[in-house]
Amino acid sequence: MAPSSGRSDLIVIGGGPAGTTLATLVKKYAPQREVLLIEKAPGPRHHVGESLQPGINPILKELGAYDEVVKAGFPRKIGAVYIWGKDRRPWENIFKDANNTALTDRASELRNVVNASFQVRRSRYDEILLRNAEKTGVRVERNTQALSIIEEDGRIAGLTCRGADGEIREYRGEFTADCSGQNGFLSKYRRIRQPHPRLKNVAAFAYFKNARWKFRYTGYKYETKIFICSTSRGWFWYIPIDQDLVSVGFVTGTQFVKTNRLDLRELYFSELKRCKEIWPLLKDAERVKDFDGSGQDFFTQNDWSYFNVAASGSGWLAAGDAAVFVDPILSSGALLAHLGAQRAAYTLLTHWIEPDADRQAVLWRDYDAFTKEFSARFFAMATFWYGNDLNAPKWWEKATAIQRAHLPVKLSDRTAFITISTGLSQYYDRLHYDDLLREDYTILDDQDFYRAVLRGDVKKDPGKAIPRNRLVPRFLYPYKIEPAFLPLYGKGVMHVAKRIRFLKHADADPLNDVFNPRRVVSAHHLEFISGIDGRRTFDEIRARAAERGVPTGWLDSRSLAFIKELALQGALELKSAYRRGSPAVKSFSPSHSSQRSRSASRQRSRWPAA
Repeated sequence: MAPSSGRSDLIVIGGGPAGTTLATLVKKYAPQREVLLIEKAPGPRHHVGESLQPGINPILKELGAYDEVVKAGFPRKIGAVYIWGKDRRPWENIFKDANNTALTDRASELRNVVNASFQVRRSRYDEILLRNAEKTGVRVERNTQALSIIEEDGRIAGLTCRGADGEIREYRGEFTADCSGQNGFLSKYRRIRQPHPRLKNVAAFAYFKNARWKFRYTGYKYETKIFICSTSRGWFWYIPIDQDLVSVGFVTGTQFVKTNRLDLRELYFSELKRCKEIWPLLKDAERVKDFDGSGQDFFTQNDWSYFNVAASGSGWLAAGDAAVFVDPILSSGALLAHLGAQRAAYTLLTHWIEPDADRQAVLWRDYDAFTKEFSARFFAMATFWYGNDLNAPKWWEKATAIQRAHLPVKLSDRTAFITISTGLSQYYDRLHYDDLLREDYTILDDQDFYRAVLRGDVKKDPGKAIPRNRLVPRFLYPYKIEPAFLPLYGKGVMHVAKRIRFLKHADADPLNDVFNPRRVVSAHHLEFISGIDGRRTFDEIRARAAERGVPTGWLDSRSLAFIKELALQGALELKSAYRRGSPAVKSFSPSHSSQRSRSASRQRSRWPAA
């Protein structure tokens, strides 16, 4: 039997963004807990995924690592530029165009961090996070490799590992967290990984010194952009990760490579020379022969799109790439790693203070649901992207359909795209949660919350013209009430709530469920909607709710806005009854994004013509 190295409350496998985020937050909010992080590399190591999104920055601040990342001098990233398909005109998304002023006014810790992110050399970035974890009190053991699990009565109770000295030891813990990246250490034992049925791609990439800059594609050296450019056989990324260094990657279909028996290295350089937008920038550049001490000048990676059917179980959890990975078209890898690990930390911390086993089980089911639901937005965008040779407005329109299921406000299509792709949508959701958790929630301002948050980008609401006493709401889809948990940011715990979810799709799998409208609601919301039956006018529903105890203040300030939000999401339609007893006449019916999503999902994936 291998010697034991003590017992921890949490063992984390992997020292990347997910592992360090999880370990650091658990130690920060529960310093009495023993947290062990094992990393198989002896020191800083190469990793792909250099282009970060602004949604990461608030988490870096919570970790206490943001200032160190800024000091590292990574190129500042202000947006993205795309050339896709037959239309070779570039189009761009700039982060600051998402109009985040009102958002940052409400959440002070978001100020100055949501309009830009970083393009990083991952070896340096990950090392900053790992050292920050050590500084927080996490016990880090480098050059230590997980070999097998220790299982007791069906529960994962720890790991057998090979240490830096070559000795085999047992590490036991109450929870083991798989943050081992795409290797998915625990996936081998639980067989939980499910590949995406359509996003089956492979990537090849290399690094170049002294490449040229072109402002339209890459920005300035102090304000950079990631450049995405399609070819007839796939697409390239072009990422400045230092003042004189760029990462250039090529993504193509796995089946295409296998069917044509292509050598991936030859295909990479062949396509690179044919790419009129990128090759001139590299013509005089020099390929790095030994990037980050890897001994390699050319890299490949496959199995890029998958999700776990479960992200937690008895004694274990998974976060980051070990739980889900979406094709890199939207640079979501590091974002999902940080966000998933933050949610995992909050869930685990709540588990430890929740004595009821049944509630603990619901808490972990919510974590599983979060992992699927947030990544589903990126899966839906990526699937649509590969299946269509369309222009930018069409992609923006798709983003609106996805976003509206979660955020019932009339964003412009372009803003909806930026909000999803940058990872900022969760912070808009958060403001709604904050209002729900306010003690004086029943006495809110008359102005619609979302219009207040997103003023300046909200289109005129056509439902406003309907006299509210003649308004007859009718649900279009069945719905169910389910538990949900809200993260109390900065406190490290989850708060239980209720959510109403409408079922447009009978089979609400993780890939389609992204289009099913959902809202976290209060008891007042639930009492109010229980009176909606397609026959009562708005005032009749309101009067019924008042009789059943809903405060007048809430009914005056929120009830009408709430049903308009549901109409905007496509969950109900609003009719105007011109006189009592007459057939209701349709006055406002939202466009149903689900119809577009279903037609898009039937299209087979193909590469755009270049």
